[in-house]
Amino acid sequence: MAIMKWERSAPIDLWDAFEGLRGEMDRALETFRVPDAAGIFDPSGSPAVDVAETEEEFLVMADIPGMEKRDIEVSVTGTLLSIKGDKKDEPEINKRKFLRHETWAGKFRRTINLPSPIDAEKVAAELKDGVLTIRIGKREEAKTKLISVAVK
Repeated sequence: MAIMKWERSAPIDLWDAFEGLRGEMDRALETFRVPDAAGIFDPSGSPAVDVAETEEEFLVMADIPGMEKRDIEVSVTGTLLSIKGDKKDEPEINKRKFLRHETWAGKFRRTINLPSPIDAEKVAAELKDGVLTIRIGKREEAKTKLISVAVK
């Protein structure tokens, strides 16, 4: 007597169908997996960016190790923040035999749509220890206002 895996005849909803397809693809490609290859086929080609918000401003932090401030351009248009740059390769890079090479070099542009009106006059950027920190002030109408309610 053979034991067979039970398969549902039809997916319950569309997401179940996608999950089933993903599972089938994973099983089909299992033999092609390379040990310790996570991230090799997913080069970012641009810096990782964190965006945070306080009551007064937005903070944008971009990881750009090895870059000089002359190679970075920051601009603001409306609620769009654009970070543009050119990260150069080390001059000696072609003389090395890499066993693993995960860093990137080249031109990049990151555009971030900020969620509320910003004050273009209150934008400051600082590059320190490979992290570009951009502070963008909020306009008054974007700040939270506390309103007291009188009880009668």
